[in-house]
Amino acid sequence: MSVFGPFIPDEARFPIGVAVSGGADSLCLAWLMRRWRRAVLALVVDHGLREDSAAEATETAARLGALDIPSVILKLDSIDRTGSLQKNARIARYRALTEACLARGILDLALGHHERDQVETFLLRQAHGSSPHGLAAMGLSRETPQLRYIRPLLEVAPERLRETLRHQGVRWIEDPSNRNPRFERVRIRLSLDEARYAQGRDQLALHARQRNGRCMASARVLTTLRIDPLGFAVMDSLPADPALLGKLWQVISGAAYPPSPASLEKLIAAPKPVTLGGAQLCAAGRLGKNWLLVREPSAVVGRVAARPDVLWDKRFKLSCDLTESGMEIGALGDAARHLRHHALPAIVLRGLPALWLGQELIAVPQLGAFAAPQWARLTFSFAPAMLMSDSSFWPEYRETEKT
Repeated sequence: MSVFGPFIPDEARFPIGVAVSGGADSLCLAWLMRRWRRAVLALVVDHGLREDSAAEATETAARLGALDIPSVILKLDSIDRTGSLQKNARIARYRALTEACLARGILDLALGHHERDQVETFLLRQAHGSSPHGLAAMGLSRETPQLRYIRPLLEVAPERLRETLRHQGVRWIEDPSNRNPRFERVRIRLSLDEARYAQGRDQLALHARQRNGRCMASARVLTTLRIDPLGFAVMDSLPADPALLGKLWQVISGAAYPPSPASLEKLIAAPKPVTLGGAQLCAAGRLGKNWLLVREPSAVVGRVAARPDVLWDKRFKLSCDLTESGMEIGALGDAARHLRHHALPAIVLRGLPALWLGQELIAVPQLGAFAAPQWARLTFSFAPAMLMSDSSFWPEYRETEKT
C-alpha cells in the first residue's frame, strides 16, 4: 500500500507543499510526492545558521529542479539566538513555511519525519515524563486553522529512503547539526543501538494500541457534548480523558496548544468554574447542561481589518464579497447589553465577532443582526471546529517536537 494511502487523492487544483532541508529524508519525500501528484512545490528553508547554508539551499534547489520538482528558497533572517536555538529556529521555520503556503494557496504541507524520528520522539517524551497523549509522538497529520501538516513516512525506516535515492542516483546533504551531541535529541539518536531502537519501537506500538482503546472511549464521550457554531461548548460532564478535554479547550480558545495535562487532570477530578488558556469553564445555567466552555472575553484579540477569509481571534473566518473601507472585525463586547432579548449568556455574546465602522456597530452575523440589508451578505464560520478531526486528536508538544 502507498505511504500516501491515508491522504486525499491527487487534485491538480490543490497544490501541496513539501518542506525540504536537503537531507535524504525530505529529498526522498519530495521525489515520492512528485510521483503521487503533479502540483507539488518544494519549500527549501535556509536558516542562515551555518556558513554554507545558502550554498546548500541553492544546491538543493538545483537537485530538485533536475527531478522536475519546482522549488522556492525561504531565507530566514531573524532567528532569535537567545535561549534554545533549536526551538527558535523551529518556530521561525514553521512561520516561514506557513506564510509561504498561504501565499500560494497551499493547504497541505508534507514533512519528512520517518520511523526512527518517531521512536526518538517517543523516547524523548518518555524521558521527560510526558502524559499518555504526549507519548503518542507525532501524528500522521495535524490540522491548524491555516494549514494541514502531513507525515506520510512515519512508518518507513530511513535506510529505505536513502536506498531509494541511491537507486535513483540522487545525492543529498548531511547536516552536521544532526550529529551534534549538545542537543538532547541527538544524544538519544546516538545512543540508539539496534536493541534499544527495537525496544523503543515495541513500546511505541504498545502505547498506540492502548491509545486506540482510549480513542474509542473518548468517541463515546463526544456524544454527551455539543459544540455550538457560535463558538462555545455545553456538556453534561467533563470528559474523563485530559487529552479530549484539552483538545476541546483548544477548539473554544483557538489556542495552538491546550492547558497543561496536570491542570486538566485536577479539573476532571474536581470540576469547578475556572479560566485557563483563553477559555472559561462555568455553569451552563439556562442552556440546560451542567457545564459551559466559552472563550474568555478578556483574552479576545483586538480589531482587525475586515477582508474576505480573514481568520479573527483564531476562531472565526469571515466570508464576504462586500466590505467598506475602514470596516473592522472586533468583539461585540459591551455592546452585548443591547441584545438582552437573546437567550445566550452575556459571556457568550461578548466574545462574538462583530463588524464595526469606527464606533458604529454594522453587523453581528452570528446573530443575524445587521444595521442595513446590504450587510446581510457578511457571514462568519467557526473555523477551529476543524481541530476536532481524528487526524489531529493527539496534540504534539512544542518542547519535544522533531526539529
